[in-house]
Amino acid sequence: MDKDVLISAGIDYEEAMDRFAGSTDIYEKFLREMASMKVIEPLQKALTQGNNEEAFKIAHTLKGNFGNLSVKPLFNIISEIVDELKENNLLSSQKLYIQLETEYDAVTNAIRRSM
Repeated sequence: MDKDVLISAGIDYEEAMDRFAGSTDIYEKFLREMASMKVIEPLQKALTQGNNEEAFKIAHTLKGNFGNLSVKPLFNIISEIVDELKENNLLSSQKLYIQLETEYDAVTNAIRRSM
């Protein structure tokens, strides 16, 4: 993988390498999985259905995943969504989801380009 492409997409590659004990193979495997699976789609479904509780569970899991992978743009937005869902602000969460989707597409495209 081209780490410069990942860094330009907002991924903190050095932080990730610290977290993954320098194992580029394992880290890149998880990044590839994130790029190939639409991991945010269940959140969209829960938000569309107005299911705040389910949306919170999904968003909280995504926050952990994006944080572990050091994908800062996604982590920052999903953190806001989690905070809004904690306060039962479904409409605000739905608006933030649009930003998440845009960033997710940009990051996953960068991951694919880096392969």
